[in-house]
Amino acid sequence: MRRARAAAGFTLLEALVTLVVVSLIITLLMQALSQSLDLRARLLRHEDQTRVAGLQEQWFRDTVGSALPDLADALGAMKGNRDGFELVTPQPLAGPGLERIRWQLQPVDGGWSLHYADSRLGEIEVLRGPLDDAVFDYLDGRGEWLAEWNPPADAMEVLPRMVRLRAVTSEGELLWLVPVTADPLMPVMLRPQGGDRGF
Repeated sequence: MRRARAAAGFTLLEALVTLVVVSLIITLLMQALSQSLDLRARLLRHEDQTRVAGLQEQWFRDTVGSALPDLADALGAMKGNRDGFELVTPQPLAGPGLERIRWQLQPVDGGWSLHYADSRLGEIEVLRGPLDDAVFDYLDGRGEWLAEWNPPADAMEVLPRMVRLRAVTSEGELLWLVPVTADPLMPVMLRPQGGDRGF
């Protein structure tokens, strides 16, 4: 009768092969973890950039879309050209209240940057440059895009129907189209007739 073989442990060769296989698996797992962390960091950076870009566009939309007509001797009528414009809005960035604001393209190295200004906040750089081929355009009541908005003092149409910002960024084309929701015509002013001021 043969003697039962004693329970044996790993041989040196089996132990070395097991260690090599385990180290290869750990190396592959560490590479996968590193790639997933890198992907996560890139996704978070892209999400932050998208959120900031959305806020910038929404600020522009809120202030421009709520533009109001006003007399030249009050807060002033809206005026603009290819580089920027000024208007009266009830929704400036600093908070509620009628305010005359300015959106303007200013030159930077290799292009333009977009700036906002009002009396409470001063001037703020909203879109850092360089923006290439950046221009503002204004849609009038006849459906024509104009490079300048400067209606005469007696004009009835004092606000454009829409303001457009066009530019090329490092990430592609930027196109912000903002309809002006207020009536573009100067409101009829109610004034007392004659000398009788009675009710």
